[in-house]
Amino acid sequence: MNPCPFEGVVLDPSKCSKLSMEEKRNLVYELSNWSHGAPEMLQSWSRQEILQILCAEMGKERKYTGLTKLKIIENLLKIVAEKKSQGHNTAKDDPVDHYLPTGENRASKRLRKTDHPSRLPIVANNVVIGNSGCDIGNTIYCKNSACRAKLSQEDFFCKRCSCCICYKYDDNKDPSLWLTCSSEPPYHGDSCGMSSHLECSLRHEKSGIAKDGMDGSFSCGSCGKVNDLLGCWRKQLMTAKETRRVDILCYRVSLSQKLLVGTKYYRNLYEIVDEAVKKLEADVGPLTGLPVKKARGIVNRLSSGPEVQRLCAFAVESLDSMLSKTVCHVSSDYGIQGQPHYH
Repeated sequence: MNPCPFEGVVLDPSKCSKLSMEEKRNLVYELSNWSHGAPEMLQSWSRQEILQILCAEMGKERKYTGLTKLKIIENLLKIVAEKKSQGHNTAKDDPVDHYLPTGENRASKRLRKTDHPSRLPIVANNVVIGNSGCDIGNTIYCKNSACRAKLSQEDFFCKRCSCCICYKYDDNKDPSLWLTCSSEPPYHGDSCGMSSHLECSLRHEKSGIAKDGMDGSFSCGSCGKVNDLLGCWRKQLMTAKETRRVDILCYRVSLSQKLLVGTKYYRNLYEIVDEAVKKLEADVGPLTGLPVKKARGIVNRLSSGPEVQRLCAFAVESLDSMLSKTVCHVSSDYGIQGQPHYH
């Protein structure tokens, strides 16, 4: 093997930084001939220098924030090896005039990409999909820092952490404000496991909340499977019963009322909550807003606060009593398998 023309530069970052892009690329082409040690030699270079060379070889500017420096080096050497197998033995054999990392050339690059929409990154709500000929360009992760699930290019949104209706995720997710499609009783059967914001489901026509034939249940916004809604209703009241903040109390009681509007089978539960709503509205006005903006303060300082929380506790106790008498069966007059009936 011929000695490297840049001997002494590889392990000296200060010397490497003075090389031109073409010289750096030639050095990588030379190192790719080494039977071993090339990745270790390139580890002395900065991540930014390696990225610039990789982007130059690909003809695209990418960040690869989810990859280690070693992985970027491995992919760089792989691309160089593939080019050499096609007859590009030096950087001169494969000019990179199309990749010039300056502000002016980045702008011109964007103009060129406008002429070729298929090359543009596809930006969804919480994923960034780039069309690249390199394997690492096909690795996509959820943008939610609390999730970071690996996604495929076909995924329009992250099914693990995002709402299947609005496709958005919450930075600080409160599970009590989400609905999940599951196979838990009383609605057994195949489920998709997708979830949605409670507020989105309340606005979504296909969820069926408070609609005839869907009393105390909802339809998944993704697959349409019927799921229990009473568990979510109970969570709202438990939060309302225990909170010290008036705005949260108002918001959760309001949600509890919306979930059972027009109910036939759970009329007694709805009436308890409706009484709590009326007492709150007498103090703070209509329960609107997310949460109620003007209903500030501590629950104990609200004249109706203690009584409203007592009603919330009573509603939960009433539901638990009804559930203890539940008999799940197929109801011919209701038309939904596994709908709980209370006596």
